[in-house]
Amino acid sequence: MKRIELTCFEQQSPSIEYILKKYKVSYNLKLAIIDDSKLIHYNVIVPDIISRTVINELSDILDTTHKEIYLISQTLDAAISEYSDRLHEEEKLKHVKKDKKTTEEFKTLTEPSVELKTNLVFMIAIASAVALVGLFANNASLVIGAMLLSPLLGPITAFSFNAAVGQPKKMYKAAKSGLILTLVIITIGAGLTAIALSFMELEITPEILARTEMTPVFLVVAILLGLAGGIAMSSDIPGILVGVAIAAALVPPAVVTGISIAMLDYDMFINSLTLTIANILGLVLGTMIVFFALGVTPRKYYEQEQAKKYQTYTIIIFVVMSIALGILTFWI
Repeated sequence: MKRIELTCFEQQSPSIEYILKKYKVSYNLKLAIIDDSKLIHYNVIVPDIISRTVINELSDILDTTHKEIYLISQTLDAAISEYSDRLHEEEKLKHVKKDKKTTEEFKTLTEPSVELKTNLVFMIAIASAVALVGLFANNASLVIGAMLLSPLLGPITAFSFNAAVGQPKKMYKAAKSGLILTLVIITIGAGLTAIALSFMELEITPEILARTEMTPVFLVVAILLGLAGGIAMSSDIPGILVGVAIAAALVPPAVVTGISIAMLDYDMFINSLTLTIANILGLVLGTMIVFFALGVTPRKYYEQEQAKKYQTYTIIIFVVMSIALGILTFWI
């Protein structure tokens, strides 16, 4: 059970009450006067099964840019209301689908990945080193195991979400974070390989060669992984499961790119770098498609049009880049 508390201007109260009555939820109200403005304060008890839907519809009405206007949602430890209990059971019988996450919930999930943090750099460096050992040892289990340490899902979803809500500055920061993490992978691969070469001869194993074979199929797989990442984020599927798959698509080819730099192997460098770029494009594109399909937009109507442009243009750019890269693979 959730308690929703909100204030609105008196003129908005008919719209608010229309929603509350539509969903048959329990509520009470009181009048308040602030700075000569009449405000209505609502206290609402909502069953969990319809809480997101009610919050979404109420948020679309309220203009929270005014300091007096706000909406609060709280989970109740206990609520004794036979009426609300009956309403909950009625909604369950209607087989109501689980509501999608709110824009605020998506923001809470992606916000920590917008800015680059030192601990993420250390994690990606360790994952790259472990993957490097697995590649030269021709040990697939070690390569995949290293992906548990990789935090690459965060910047990808942060970029896609901020494109959906029209936040270009945060898009840039998330893209910058993802790029730096990818460069760290390549640098670790090149640096450790160069050090190892000064002590021993290194063999190009099948695990390494597998990351130099670029075909359009890999781009399709990357898009599917991106779709999976977006779906996991919008549902209760553990993100770590998809995060490992996404890391497996990005970290090994990026490490091989670093290996090729240390070995001065031009063909290996071009192929592994192309595969890395294709995977990045596909993952971002797949994630953005999910946000587009879910209709993730800003709350305020005057921000929605601009956000739609950002999202549409970004998807078009990534589609064009993906097609161009797919065509390019036939000449590599």
